Amino acid sequence: MYIKIEVTGKTGIITLDNDKKHNSLDLEMLAEINDAVDYLKNEKVRTLIIRSNPGSKVWCAGLRIDQLPDPEKDSVPYEYPLEKTLNKLEDFPGAVIAMIEGSVWGGGCELAFACDILIGTPGSSFAITPAKLNAPYNPVQVQRVLSLVETNIAKELFFTASPIKAGRALELGILNHVVEKERLDKFTFEMVEKINSNAPQSIALLKKEINAISRNQIENLKNIDEIKDFIKEMFYSFDFAEGKKAFLEKRRPAFKGK
Repeated sequence: MYIKIEVTGKTGIITLDNDKKHNSLDLEMLAEINDAVDYLKNEKVRTLIIRSNPGSKVWCAGLRIDQLPDPEKDSVPYEYPLEKTLNKLEDFPGAVIAMIEGSVWGGGCELAFACDILIGTPGSSFAITPAKLNAPYNPVQVQRVLSLVETNIAKELFFTASPIKAGRALELGILNHVVEKERLDKFTFEMVEKINSNAPQSIALLKKEINAISRNQIENLKNIDEIKDFIKEMFYSFDFAEGKKAFLEKRRPAFKGK
């Protein structure tokens, strides 16, 4: 319903296909992506591309705010359902390429950052927005950003929640390449051809090693009680409820720090 799947040669393509909702990641769409990744893994494709429909102004608008857990009904979400999707991409044995045309917001950045290589256009932009909602991020979510940029840059991105354009994203190392949108397909598939011509076992091992090394510092943080307590405090806070309510009412939130 929300994605399209294609296999061409040794390459699998998942196209985000919910333009009316700016490819926002609702639970059904996440389930479809999970099934698609499993299917393409079973098909033994060597490279996986995640893209939007050509001409999309928004690559992915992130998680649907109205589907975030409700403190009155749900337990503390130390991991959102999106985390399952990101783990599948990070554990996929071949290269995963994010082919980014348009803007990327919130959880959409997580989806992009879980990919191995990011290729954008001059119209691409990224905004990491939990501070706009007082939404609690777990350490693994923060680590995905730190795997791409330096600590001070990560703080700027999180603290301001402001979009950064393609040129700066390239300078910071978030994007591997920026190409004109008319050349996006050609450029991406030329890279895919190079990857697919190399040894798949070598790529699978190198990906596993690189990911393990980059995650090393975060492993010790996953169960720190202080962080888990802070996540719980934020989940039940006035500001989290206010952030979601303000977003759905299309107004600025009035945060109180409690």
